Amino acid sequence: MSRSRIWKRLGWGVLGLLVLLGLFLAVGLTAKSIPEDAPPFFDLEAVRALARSGEGPLPKELRAQRVASGELPARVLAVAGGGFGPVTFEFFTYQLVWEDGRTAVLDAVADEKTFAENLPVKEFDAAAWARMQEAMRKADVVAVTHEHFDHASGIAHSPYLAELAPHVALTEAQLVGHHAERAGFTPEVCAHFTPLRYQGLHRLRPGVVLIAAPGHTPGSQLVYVQLAGGQEFLLVGDVAWQRENIEQPVMHPRLANWLGQEDADAMARELRELHTLLRTAPQVHQVVAHDGGQMADLMRRGLVQEGLR
Repeated sequence: MSRSRIWKRLGWGVLGLLVLLGLFLAVGLTAKSIPEDAPPFFDLEAVRALARSGEGPLPKELRAQRVASGELPARVLAVAGGGFGPVTFEFFTYQLVWEDGRTAVLDAVADEKTFAENLPVKEFDAAAWARMQEAMRKADVVAVTHEHFDHASGIAHSPYLAELAPHVALTEAQLVGHHAERAGFTPEVCAHFTPLRYQGLHRLRPGVVLIAAPGHTPGSQLVYVQLAGGQEFLLVGDVAWQRENIEQPVMHPRLANWLGQEDADAMARELRELHTLLRTAPQVHQVVAHDGGQMADLMRRGLVQEGLR
């Protein structure tokens, strides 16, 4: 075969690969459609009643501590159709405080080494991570919205693992599978924990209800919080990455669904319900895990307090 024919075939091969790549990206950057109507996966009134049931006062405040900050190169990777400018991704741990001094910690941000190995960030606050560890040591209970490393590795890689374990409430789904293992929950680490088992709703503490929401991961759950002053919050974890996912509503792109092995159908139904709640229950402040702008607004309005106690 002549050299010219070889180069011609190579050229067609490269062109074919570029066309396939273009088609892959063209489809991958689109999103699963949000259904116009979907059956609710939880009853807000039942959640509220469960939060107020039993004995014990409601928590007096919700606090948040930023531990790390990163960036996606294009907003379209977080919000389908969102454009190609960069978008900041922030990583928070949350703390509930009761009048009698009891506390709960929600979401345990990964350590610097784990971020470097999985999702390099631009800023990591080692002092904030250390404060989070101390907050977990003092907490009455520690739980997470889901089993991804950026929300749960702070438990698996804690230098105080054996001390924390009796107070950690992780579900079975959060302790098994490749997401959990990537977060550091090896069989040896998992042996420290007694899995939390529930279906639908679970009252974690007075004023705090877990709502099963598998989709982003098998162990994903929302965390409803009602404070003594009447303020209501819904920590949505990674059902949404930015508030626009809920407000529009729109998913992150199919590419993220594929790479994350998400149940896109379940997430689309969940986003529809969260969007509906903006209208039917606007007093419930939906907290999106990685939206630093939203968190800054909640803090400015005095709804969420900055730092850990």
